[in-house]
Amino acid sequence: MYHLMKSIPLHNETKRTCTSTPMIDNFVRLVNEFTNMPVPSKTKQQTVGEKIIKDIRTGVPFEPTYIYRLLTLIKSSLSEKGRQEDAEEYLGFTLNGLHEEMLALKKLISPQEEKAPTPNGPESQPGGEEDGADKEEEGSEDEWEQVGPRNKISVTRQADFVRTPITDIFGGHIRSVVYQQNSKESATLQPFFTLQLDIQSEKIRTVQEALEMLVARESVQGYTSKTKQEIEISRRVTLEELPPVLVLHLKRFVFEKTGGCQKLTKNIDYPVDLEISKDLLSSGVRSKVLKGQRTYRLFAVVYHHGNSATGGHYTTDVFHIGLNGWLRIDDQAVKVINQYQVLKQTAERTAYLLYYRRVDLL
Repeated sequence: MYHLMKSIPLHNETKRTCTSTPMIDNFVRLVNEFTNMPVPSKTKQQTVGEKIIKDIRTGVPFEPTYIYRLLTLIKSSLSEKGRQEDAEEYLGFTLNGLHEEMLALKKLISPQEEKAPTPNGPESQPGGEEDGADKEEEGSEDEWEQVGPRNKISVTRQADFVRTPITDIFGGHIRSVVYQQNSKESATLQPFFTLQLDIQSEKIRTVQEALEMLVARESVQGYTSKTKQEIEISRRVTLEELPPVLVLHLKRFVFEKTGGCQKLTKNIDYPVDLEISKDLLSSGVRSKVLKGQRTYRLFAVVYHHGNSATGGHYTTDVFHIGLNGWLRIDDQAVKVINQYQVLKQTAERTAYLLYYRRVDLL
């Protein structure tokens, strides 16, 4: 992400007062504000007991006020709430905004932009010819029949999806299948930037358990036939395509009828090395995804501090490759910590967003 933003030319407001890409321009400006942190040599490291203290020197802290103005400029709903935002909501807003501006630029360059091949879709079949003239315009929906395990036929739909550098980093797909007795299975492929994990159940105490719950088959109530008879329908979600950077969102803020929005403060254990089980993958891609393509390593954690859902504070731990260790960032305060501290949570300080990257791309 850093190298992507650094590769785009930096334009200041005086030279370019009018722009069709305010998101890209302002995030390029943000990335260029940072300076490289000098990595201390081994001679400058002090050993206290068994703990190595690294003498790190950070740059001058700054406040990106132009990002706040950006929210107002593009009339984001986030700007109406002030500056204390939900970290996951803001991440989604950022990635979607950058993706949409890049899509608009791609259309300027290639108005007949082809959609990306769909995993297991008609365009990705061996020997399939891709012809831009035959593609439907973006926003339309493809539909095809698929023969799955045990020769079961399912109808699969996916809205046209054009790739951008943002989706190449963060973009994955889930397959949502609806099952109805005596009918073909109906499947929909949906893109995602963050994987939403429900942790409300008392049974869920680890990320792996939350992922298993994500793909568990669930009954859908309230469906009736034309003759007003209630129909048994169930739904299951599986992972169709895994992204290079997998962001897991632990859904800590839940709405209750009696008390409004509440925060779940319970600890959810998460590993440094996360292997996505084959059972979480769609049956059509299960045999095609190598172990390295579904094995991830933790490189950042965003924490929410406080017991309230309407306030609190965010901090971040991030793995620094140059230091070969972890940094804890609390506004302008930056300090070295060990891996044990990254995995240790308290009632006041709970993990909210987990950032993993694929080990075969390290």
